[in-house]
Amino acid sequence: MKQSMMMIFMAIAILVFGTIAWYIYSRGALALEGNSMLSVFTWAFWLLVATFFVGQILERGEPGVFATIISRTGSVGLAFLLYLLLFVLFVDFVRVLQHYFHFIPTSLTSGLLSGKMLFIYGLSLSTVITIGGFVNAHNPIVKEINLEIGKKNSNRDSLKVLLATDVHLGVMLGKNHAQKLVRQINAQKPDIVLFGGDLVDHNPSPVMKYDMGTYIEKINAPLGVYAVTGNHEFMGKPDVTINYFTKHGVTYIRDTILNIDGIVQILGRDDKDKSQFTQDARKSMDEIMKNSATDLPLLLIDHQPVEYDKASENGVDLMMSGHTHKGQLWPLSYITNMVYENHFGLMQKVNTWFYTSSGYGTWGPPVRTGNRPELVVFNLSLVKK
Repeated sequence: MKQSMMMIFMAIAILVFGTIAWYIYSRGALALEGNSMLSVFTWAFWLLVATFFVGQILERGEPGVFATIISRTGSVGLAFLLYLLLFVLFVDFVRVLQHYFHFIPTSLTSGLLSGKMLFIYGLSLSTVITIGGFVNAHNPIVKEINLEIGKKNSNRDSLKVLLATDVHLGVMLGKNHAQKLVRQINAQKPDIVLFGGDLVDHNPSPVMKYDMGTYIEKINAPLGVYAVTGNHEFMGKPDVTINYFTKHGVTYIRDTILNIDGIVQILGRDDKDKSQFTQDARKSMDEIMKNSATDLPLLLIDHQPVEYDKASENGVDLMMSGHTHKGQLWPLSYITNMVYENHFGLMQKVNTWFYTSSGYGTWGPPVRTGNRPELVVFNLSLVKK
């Protein structure tokens, strides 16, 4: 992305975030008007907002322990502010209805539904949701999917493929996250492991500083560990990230097809947003498919769930994607569902299966609500037809 575009984006983001923060604060201050808690709320609220901004700056350099604490605190605070915002919007909506219909008794508005009590309810509810989402984000599940794929010349009649997308190793999710990932992968005993993009969270510095690749290289997969780039690789230093993980046993498939021992073909595409961050665009499906073998199963890894028609037209048997996180924070899943043809789960179109994973890690807040982080195991039956 050009520097001018990035500056415009950042300016808009700051303006929007600042406006939302002021709205939340002003409603909280109104609820606590004349209360001794107002001063504490003011300092705590704006400190949390400042922590988020400072954390975003610090994590883009060479973050140490202090920077990591600031960044994580600010990011968790962002999720907290989202649910505080939703609570405030709900309260204001009810107040508008109350203004016209007077359906709430005065005894309640001056008691259990007074400004001070509503403030406590909002604070408590947002805290509980955020903590629950934090715990959920750190406890990924393993999902198994059984599919039958008809190809006549594969050297195997079955294949166990494990997909891990959106791991986002970095400041938010560090070496403990990497270790858990490897333990869960190895417990499944897959034939092949596929990383579906965003293995790092834009900045590879903390990944390299804590040498997280040493954990990744402990993955046991007889037919190999492969990866494609996601938008976050290109947001940071893609060459640094790719070179680092290549040294630790990960094979990147970049706009090409690999024939894996006459068993299966894996087509890997660079992320569709590559051209926004570099001078090059990714290759088209038609161009890549010139090197394909029509008699072998064809698996496609494309970080973003796009160009489904092209995949079907080119005989892809299974396309695997991530990127959406299934919204990550409810109710953002409603937005991803509108933007993408298949923002989560399994679907079939023509003769092609498509799966979009909710991902293993998180972006921004290490919090997930309304969805589960996951690894996906595909038990593929390769039937000769």
